[in-house]
Amino acid sequence: MSEELAKHSLPIIHLFKGILYDSNEAVWRTLLENEIQVRDYFRVVGLELIINEAEGFAFLRQRMLSEETISSIPKLVEKRQLSFPVSILAILLRKKLLEFDNKGNEARLVLKKSDIVELLIPFLPNNTSNEKKIIDKIDTYITRLLELGFLRELKNEDDYYEVSRILIAYLPVEQLQLTLDKLNEYQKTIGANEA
Repeated sequence: MSEELAKHSLPIIHLFKGILYDSNEAVWRTLLENEIQVRDYFRVVGLELIINEAEGFAFLRQRMLSEETISSIPKLVEKRQLSFPVSILAILLRKKLLEFDNKGNEARLVLKKSDIVELLIPFLPNNTSNEKKIIDKIDTYITRLLELGFLRELKNEDDYYEVSRILIAYLPVEQLQLTLDKLNEYQKTIGANEA
């Protein structure tokens, strides 16, 4: 393997696997030092490299191409369909991240599992009185967000999760308020149906 390929291969492989965070210091530094070459590599295969240095993450997304080009090239990055409860949880976590940033206290937002459950329960239909069943469902939603990289499990602390800053890229502030308004309308309909 040539030295040039070796320099670029590490961040490229990490990005193909998912989100790259600045906490992976060696790979992050290599990405920033070789950004132009890495961008060029992904451009050839129809992908766009998104780097947010301020928030410390990088990821790939499909480049915007013409309809004709899109039909002739298979997608490497598929859009992931989220279930309704998982989408709601992602939105609520993004709101929590915005509130946390506005306070400006610490660098990372860490929540207990019980905090996440408390966030989501008002938005779930109350069609079961079995609390264990509800918690089990919420566990599956948390697992899905872990798979997507929106949450990260803390290594030495059970039931504690860091809210990933990648949510900022997927749900910018401009879209957040509109989405929250729709979510509040949905919550009112749940309340009306249960009354």
